[in-house]
Amino acid sequence: MFSELPLALCTTFSLIGAGAFMVLAVLPDGPLRRPQVRGNVDVLCIMPCLAVVLGLVAACFGFQDQSTAVALLRGHGGAALVLAAVADVLLACAAVAYCLCVNFGKAAEGWRRALLRVVGVLAALFACASGLAHLAAPEPWATLATPLQMLGFSLLGGSALVTLMLEKAGALDDPSVKRSLTVAAVLGAVLGIGGFSAQVLAVSGMIGAAGAGADLVRAASMHIAVGIICLVATLVFEAMAIRMKEKGFHSVIAVASGFVGVFCLRLAFYALQFAGAA
Repeated sequence: MFSELPLALCTTFSLIGAGAFMVLAVLPDGPLRRPQVRGNVDVLCIMPCLAVVLGLVAACFGFQDQSTAVALLRGHGGAALVLAAVADVLLACAAVAYCLCVNFGKAAEGWRRALLRVVGVLAALFACASGLAHLAAPEPWATLATPLQMLGFSLLGGSALVTLMLEKAGALDDPSVKRSLTVAAVLGAVLGIGGFSAQVLAVSGMIGAAGAGADLVRAASMHIAVGIICLVATLVFEAMAIRMKEKGFHSVIAVASGFVGVFCLRLAFYALQFAGAA
């Protein structure tokens, strides 16, 4: 699975970073208007920004492998991959610009919120473009389960990261914020785990030159099991961080579980896809 490693790292970091910006863009403004809280959140925005940049770097390493690049272009089509790559670059540039602006500039509150919403829109565009790129692939990859699971991974991992940020910033006491984070986490878990499960069932019934799809799924079963368990843990610990009054390590565990879970499932996805196309 070493050839799939850069691609799995790319989608893991970029999707979770994008999800965090999507969630931040739709959060209620109330708690973030407190000067101290706003300043803390602005500094902590470096975390999702760094995730997006690291994902872009991992993608560059992935395309240095000619066999991986050829397999992707053959399986997805150049136009779809170019769209996803452009969306990733735009998101990374906008995220860096936002972090620099809010931490070193003197932007007014209105401009600050407007710029955050622009980053959120670009994040949603990247998450959708990354999933839609797989629709150009042959069956059983060209199904709505693929973009839906990627959107779910983005929302679940991103909401966990935002929960950690707001907890450290002292802004996790607002009921409307808690409600928004809970909705994002539950929706992300349903789309992510449900979409991936539907994908695995479709692959299990596939028969190709590489062998029966069930055998391919069995070979990746460890990564799939660990990934699903970690995503469930992400949802549970994020809910604990949101609902419990006492601060602890729940949000940290949720973020760590989210990264591990998404990475394992993305690694299994690319391993199954490349093996099935062989």
